[in-house]
Amino acid sequence: MAVLVLISGMISVASYAQQIHQGVGTGTSAQAQNPAGTPPSLPIMIPDPPPPPPLPPPPCLEGTVERPMQLNLPDLSPEQLEKIKKSDLKHMSEVTPLRNQMREKKARLESILTTIPLDQKQADLVADDMGKIVSALLKSQIRHDQELRGILTPDQQVIFDSRPKPWMHSLH
Repeated sequence: MAVLVLISGMISVASYAQQIHQGVGTGTSAQAQNPAGTPPSLPIMIPDPPPPPPLPPPPCLEGTVERPMQLNLPDLSPEQLEKIKKSDLKHMSEVTPLRNQMREKKARLESILTTIPLDQKQADLVADDMGKIVSALLKSQIRHDQELRGILTPDQQVIFDSRPKPWMHSLH
């Protein structure tokens, strides 16, 4: 715990510490050491702030072993969980190189856009390459979703299909 000492009147920190050390805190002896006649202030105990809450897992961990729980589908069998895990791993191995290429293209485009004079032809080529990568990522995600649907029962498919698809937000 942190200790905060509030000083009232003319008592200095040094004289307060001296009074505490001598065991003086009230009565005439405190007034003798404190010519202003004000009683010494008492320390106020302030609790340490609580630790910050843990950070949520980064988006890059989406599709890890916890993924079947994130699907939030009722009655997933152990066989379904295993198939989903295999499908996720296959999908991740397919999209990871594409995501890496996209990061490289974004960095390249940023570099091109900050040079003077702007090389419009190079910017257009990089933008075209980025469009091809986005298309490949989208096609892969569609295939993956269809593979997951094939693993699910009809009731689970209804729930799966009703969920928002976060990857669709990148299409605007």
